[in-house]
Amino acid sequence: MRYHNILWDWNGTLIDDAVTSLDCVNDMLTEMSKPLITLEQYYTYVETPIIGFYKHILTEDELDFPTISKSFHESYNKRLSTTNLADNALNVLKTLKNNGAKQYIITATKEESARNLTIKYGVNEYFDGIFGADNTLAESKVERALKFFNDNNINPSDTVFIGDTLHDLETANALGVDCILVTFGHQGKTIVENSGTVTADSLDEILSIILDERAVDFHTHSTFSDGTFTPTDLINHAVEVGLSAIALTDHDTVNGINEAIEASKDKNIEFIPGIEFSVADGTEIHIIGLFIDHENKTLLDVINKTRSQREARMKGVIEKLQNTGFDITYREAQELAGGDFVGRAHIAHILMDKGYVSTVKEAFDKYIGLNKPCYVEKKEITPKDAITAIRSAGGLAFLAHLHQTKFDFNQLDKLLGELKSYGLNGIEGYYTEYTDEHIKEFRTLAQKHNLFYSGGSDFHGSMKPTVKLKSGYSDLHIPYSIFTTLKRLKSKN
Repeated sequence: MRYHNILWDWNGTLIDDAVTSLDCVNDMLTEMSKPLITLEQYYTYVETPIIGFYKHILTEDELDFPTISKSFHESYNKRLSTTNLADNALNVLKTLKNNGAKQYIITATKEESARNLTIKYGVNEYFDGIFGADNTLAESKVERALKFFNDNNINPSDTVFIGDTLHDLETANALGVDCILVTFGHQGKTIVENSGTVTADSLDEILSIILDERAVDFHTHSTFSDGTFTPTDLINHAVEVGLSAIALTDHDTVNGINEAIEASKDKNIEFIPGIEFSVADGTEIHIIGLFIDHENKTLLDVINKTRSQREARMKGVIEKLQNTGFDITYREAQELAGGDFVGRAHIAHILMDKGYVSTVKEAFDKYIGLNKPCYVEKKEITPKDAITAIRSAGGLAFLAHLHQTKFDFNQLDKLLGELKSYGLNGIEGYYTEYTDEHIKEFRTLAQKHNLFYSGGSDFHGSMKPTVKLKSGYSDLHIPYSIFTTLKRLKSKN
């Protein structure tokens, strides 16, 4: 089973009480002789802290929150007899427990009330802990969840948070864990499906996602750029390691796509045409395109624009290396590449083969990476050019490996806002080199900008021998549910 720690929200997730809560709010509005609200309005107004919700429907003079909260909970308790668990909740909780999962509730409900409700509904035996509020004000879950994580030394990569609101997604992001939002809860289908995270229409679907062991890899390279596997070998290797879907995302070229399409036929794997554009913006910015029409004229025109400029850039890198005292030529890089494409990985590999560095990574870190002495700035295409080309080709555009920009949180925030205005669909939420802190930071920014996740190993074969297809440095796992989410997004674009 993919996850072994399951964090559950209670209201709107395990208990189907969105309509109950709406009725409680309308009870209060009736008593106050104010207009009632619809379920769609309710979905839109819900936020945390919950006082924000009432600001949509009451004036400042009417915002006596202790009184409001008391009224709501009195009405809610009266309606409990007609409020039920979400469909099949008992079976889902039992199945997960039988599969060895530890399950916890993290809720805005008072802890004692939540515990009593699990007893009332006959599900208390399935939980290893319940962490609720110490009052009725529905304050933030984030601090409560963080304390639980720290106290119990929970592994983020082994954990999923299941909720129904954007605040649940915020909590998951603060923990750096995967999140699944149900569409039948307190913010409804439209809002949660636009949040960028994985969603499910039922608890049965939640169970299927959790039990699904399939994995995908949407960032790989072949011999048509700076990988060492041909597209055919890459597809065959993907089948060998058990991938269910793979994208080929060679640098600035789609020349390997047709071969990969042919190689994937009659094999138990789904293939996604892709590309990785290196763009000029004063730092390391790479844009991944997925689901592209690789024969699209606009896309091909942009690719052709990059070709001569890339050659000039690589020659500039080698010239700087030569001036620094390294014995290296552009012809050597061409011979290693075995084709028209020469990249920095080829240059780094030559430096390693000649003993100047011990690894390809060391070559980047010391000499040819961003801001290093032999780095040459990109002058090929802009981020807007790349995103426009990908979207024109019917694809989805993602900012790759965000940490390589070397930007801090605020700089990334600004960058993502700019790229979103050009049509960016998402970020790499999963990547070989991400730390726990990277994941928290990047996913928090993704939520702020309503961006979806892609992800991949950045597999290059022997160019990056420590990076394995599917698993990265060993523990990378990109769940098939990410692919399902992106296919849904693609169908809407």
